[in-house]
Amino acid sequence: MEHSCVLVIPALNPPYSFVEYTASLKEAGFSRILVVDDGSRTDRLPVFMKLERMGCIILRHEQNQGQGAALKTGFRFYMEHFREKSDGIITLNTDRMVPVGDVLKIASSLHNEQRMGSYALVMGTRDFYSRRVTDYDFNMNKVMRLLYHMLMGVHLEDPLSGIFGIPDLRVQQCLDIPGDGYAYTTSLTMSFEKVGFLQVPVAYSSMDPEAEGKFRKGLDTVRILFTIFKKFILYSITSVIASIVDLIMFGIFTGLTFRGNAMAIIYGTVLARVISASVNYLLTKNFVFHFKSDAAQTQAKSAGMFMALSAVQCILSAVSVYALKILLNGNAVGIKAFVDMFLFFVSYKVQHKYIFKDDRKKKEDEKLVREEQMRQEQELLKEEETGAETQVEARVQNES
Repeated sequence: MEHSCVLVIPALNPPYSFVEYTASLKEAGFSRILVVDDGSRTDRLPVFMKLERMGCIILRHEQNQGQGAALKTGFRFYMEHFREKSDGIITLNTDRMVPVGDVLKIASSLHNEQRMGSYALVMGTRDFYSRRVTDYDFNMNKVMRLLYHMLMGVHLEDPLSGIFGIPDLRVQQCLDIPGDGYAYTTSLTMSFEKVGFLQVPVAYSSMDPEAEGKFRKGLDTVRILFTIFKKFILYSITSVIASIVDLIMFGIFTGLTFRGNAMAIIYGTVLARVISASVNYLLTKNFVFHFKSDAAQTQAKSAGMFMALSAVQCILSAVSVYALKILLNGNAVGIKAFVDMFLFFVSYKVQHKYIFKDDRKKKEDEKLVREEQMRQEQELLKEEETGAETQVEARVQNES
């Protein structure tokens, strides 16, 4: 049985066992396999020659550009030659070869996603309770699962698998994601946060002893973590800037504008907070969440919700500090630092999940889905018309 999907496999100095593995994929019905030679050494040329004779499409980088760049090369080729003619793409690796039976499961799930019109990202989730799991993989998986849950509210069993089933409709979305190295797959995963995930259990594959990947545990781990924390770091920076603006404006209002007025502190506090909250909103909207909307009403709604959240956050901080000070009889400054840190994190999640939802992106996705559904309906109509014509021809031949 031939599968209606395309395999994209980045390859840097692939082991010779990869040829046998690819042959087994071919036998299982995967006829369209793109292998991206990401600047491999000349001594691995025989591997690529055998793959080419086997019927694989070989795409080449003269120099090593990184896993992300290799995947994008495969995605671009797909868009030029297979778009709207396939269920989508399955990404695999040469250093950790996923069992063919598990690749078949991902292909089946990807086909079902296309058929049902949900277009979620299919993710192969490895078994981390296997005896072959390394300490690094086990610990990183625990950390990444926690971070994805805390920062994005997403429950993923294996955020770093890199084994994806990407629906045809979503391939262009993956091409638009910045990055060339190993952190690219993390960015790709995060981009499907609002689209959804379908997690498919797969076996844990050990690193092939002949594989020569360029993953650097220290540097690449830091890059992956930075990719995840990037939005939260920017959010923290915008909050610090807003706090500085708040202090500056408070000084101006109390020292100059309302100097000598008995209500100077109250006026200065309120006006400074309004200005700093406005600055915080603009910075957060444009530089943290990149919120875009074509509707003025949606923009006004997000601004109103942001201001309301700031007011609630301020009130909760005051009430919580007051109550905890009485209950614990502790230092008010220390209690406030703890309370504000907790509210800071909660505020980030509320803004991320509810206030800065990109409705324009949602509309674009809905438009793509409608276009895909129309295309499928047109194909069904053509098939029905062809079937009807065939029946008429057969009836005429029988009558004659």
